Amino acid sequence: MTKRLKWIAIFIFILFVATSCSNTGTEEMEDSQKQEEQVEVVPVEPTKGGEMILSIRAPKTLNPLLNEEYTVDQISKLIFDTLIDFDGTQKPIPNLASEWTFSDDGTVLTIGLRSDVQWHDGAPFTAKDVIFSLDTIKKAPESATYKKCIQNINSYKAIDEHSLKIVYNQPFSGALYGLYFPIIPAHIYEGKSENTVGEIKPVGTGAYMFSEFIPAKELNLTVNNNWFKGQPYIEKIKAVITPDEETDLYSFEQGQLDVIGTDVIDWEKYSEQENTRIHEYITSYYDFIGLNFNKALFQDKNIRKAIAYGIDREALLEKHYLNHGVITNSPINPESWLYHQETEQYDFDKEKSEQILKDTGWDDSDNDGVLDKLINGNKVDISFDLLVSSENTQRKEVAYEIQRMLSELGMSIRVEEVSQEEFLNRLQTKNFDAFLGGWKLSPVPDFTFAFHSSQIEEGTNYVSFRSEQMDALLHQAFTAVGEEKMKNAYGNLQKYISDELPYISLYFRTAALITNEKIKGEIKPKKECIIGNIQDWFIMGKIPASDSN
Repeated sequence: MTKRLKWIAIFIFILFVATSCSNTGTEEMEDSQKQEEQVEVVPVEPTKGGEMILSIRAPKTLNPLLNEEYTVDQISKLIFDTLIDFDGTQKPIPNLASEWTFSDDGTVLTIGLRSDVQWHDGAPFTAKDVIFSLDTIKKAPESATYKKCIQNINSYKAIDEHSLKIVYNQPFSGALYGLYFPIIPAHIYEGKSENTVGEIKPVGTGAYMFSEFIPAKELNLTVNNNWFKGQPYIEKIKAVITPDEETDLYSFEQGQLDVIGTDVIDWEKYSEQENTRIHEYITSYYDFIGLNFNKALFQDKNIRKAIAYGIDREALLEKHYLNHGVITNSPINPESWLYHQETEQYDFDKEKSEQILKDTGWDDSDNDGVLDKLINGNKVDISFDLLVSSENTQRKEVAYEIQRMLSELGMSIRVEEVSQEEFLNRLQTKNFDAFLGGWKLSPVPDFTFAFHSSQIEEGTNYVSFRSEQMDALLHQAFTAVGEEKMKNAYGNLQKYISDELPYISLYFRTAALITNEKIKGEIKPKKECIIGNIQDWFIMGKIPASDSN
């Protein structure tokens, strides 16, 4: 039988069965549906080979420890490995470092290194390379991506070829987190300086090896067949140099890129495109309302609680971020193993907010729609300005929505839009009532910068929150070494933050890794490296031609 006649026969049979089914009872239809539900989807078998195309901005350096550009850092992590990695709960796990132990007082960290790792040129990876990398970070500009990794380090030295010791100024709970920086080879970079990009060809231990760099055009990588974690499936990576994210999105739509990362609000429109997959993940971007504690109004915790209960965060996320976010009651990411569930939950509750205000003596005595009460013989209204950057469209819209929500409680809010430059200046000079802002939080869990009293005058405690108990809890969290101690210390800190509300926490925003459908495998974007599990990806192979007989 010819192929054409075979398909005609099959079609007639299907038509006959469909017609027959239309005349049967519902029981047979339900049985048919059950059979369909039981059909197993056979996973696609991974295949090796192929080239994946993504994008980067023009690099100023290919040395990952001197680089300051996010997209270049992402690609660098394919070439260079880090001492530790993170699991799905942000807990440090071994990578180039195979094991570690702390001294009894928590000030000395001894690290054992893998002995089976080679650089791309075949040279062995040793403790000398880690020491050289630490030295490089130490000499790097303050703006370098990994500068914070060496904070609180007093000294370090190699013990032997595969172990080293790091001494800290005090016990440091973030010590292991601080090991998340690329390791570069001493024998390649020692005594050299890169005057032009690509002058020193990158040599790493990572999943991919440097192949070629064409200025203003592209960076090419090829698979490392001797990677200590096993050979990745995808053979080649091409990183095309683009000027901005808008170009990335357009290039992806035109089929010129296979993978893009984006936090544009309407990324779901790409799900409507054929051959496209979306992988959403929680970022480290934390949004909140900061209240100036120099203002007498905000020193009243009941006002802060009324504001927290009076804001419908779910509605804010749905309307202004298309639900691309996760509500939080503390600055600890809800996915983190350190996140503490047993804190006060500020779910939207307008009645509770109104009751708090009523119980504490706030009412509308002069019928002007704004709550007030006498404090020290003076009438005080619940009214304040909410500062926001005019250059952040979503935050600006959220500010006006918060204004509307709080006005229903009898609070008078004036949204004050200023440029980003003026916004930062106003925060630093404490010239505001309240502000709508956010932090991109470091993998190193330390909130001293935001809440410690020592950071009020010259630091980034913009809200001027001052509390001896907060300072003590921050210190306990900073110095808690070991999982159990860290869990307890950060749990206590979160309880206090949730109760005292130095910030009104809103949400952690989500972002998306968007891939062409030909990119298969278990794709799991990570906060620190959205292409971090690339070894589990593969490019779908060609479907074999069917038999024509």
